[in-house]
Amino acid sequence: MRQRGGCVPMPASPDATRMATNMTRGPANRLGLDYHSAPPRKITGPIVDAHCHIHVCEQTDAFFEAAQRYGIAAHLTMTPLSDVARLRDLRGNRVGFIAIPNWKSMADSREFIGQWMADLDAFRRFGARVCKFWMAPRIRKDLGWTLEHPAVRPVIDHAKSLGYRFMVHVADPSVWWGDGKPYADTGVFGTKLDQYPPLEWFLEYVAPTTVIAAHMGGFVEDPAFLDRLLERHGNLVLDSSATKWIVREVARRPAEVRELMLRRGDRILFGSDLVVRDSFEGFDHYASRYWAHQMMWETPYRGESPIDDPDADDPPKLAGLDLPPAVLEAMYAGNARRLGLVPEAG
Repeated sequence: MRQRGGCVPMPASPDATRMATNMTRGPANRLGLDYHSAPPRKITGPIVDAHCHIHVCEQTDAFFEAAQRYGIAAHLTMTPLSDVARLRDLRGNRVGFIAIPNWKSMADSREFIGQWMADLDAFRRFGARVCKFWMAPRIRKDLGWTLEHPAVRPVIDHAKSLGYRFMVHVADPSVWWGDGKPYADTGVFGTKLDQYPPLEWFLEYVAPTTVIAAHMGGFVEDPAFLDRLLERHGNLVLDSSATKWIVREVARRPAEVRELMLRRGDRILFGSDLVVRDSFEGFDHYASRYWAHQMMWETPYRGESPIDDPDADDPPKLAGLDLPPAVLEAMYAGNARRLGLVPEAG
């Protein structure tokens, strides 16, 4: 592996990590890596990807090939209801479903709420154990909703009555706030910190039901904030999804994130946020995310990220945290199994 500016070489065999000069470079493979030669893992055992979006399409086989090469044995997926039966036929109990509404129909909020509750019933019949509430700042702008909005309360109550656990998305990258950024108008979107009182209300309202706050709770930029949030709410867990976002921000503060992972390893799930649909690039796109996560969690790698990221420094960086086996085992599968979130993997 090339070294620049004191980069630490990847701790794996030359065959597994060699630069493949004949590989096609692109946004998912800036470094020309041979993703088919997955590096050896630090621990054995199956991995649960607890946050992905699998559509049944021409790319599905490429996604599962990448997942298999990187030891991913089970998936918790936000699959459209129309694809759930076909995906279950293809993958059996290697997939568990996160119930989601049809977000395209949310223009008519009253009709959307009714259909959302009907869809929760349908997903439950397919064995879904988790339901997703996507309450990004955009929803605050488009509908005026947050998790504590009265319009959403009937859906929360119905999901609880059906025995669902919850996944929530409440905030986006901090770099999206500021002049010229998507959330520059804080009068409309709120500040980054404004996204969290509704989450804390929700955590108390549904307690003791488990709540997964996606994308490291939306605040990987402030590990101390996340630690305090976890301390206050025993039903809260985080997932590691949104690969570019997490890789970028871990690289900016590796020591602080590592400390959080060591302290709260029993409250964090592995997730990629990979989206499987035909507009994406195929094997390299999927494998690149699993490669980056493996380097970030399992190794002391310091160097460039192979994934293009317009929000990152130039070039984008990746910092490995070299987590101990016990933390990896909990994050990769143990926590998901203990919380009853997904089918047994492998």
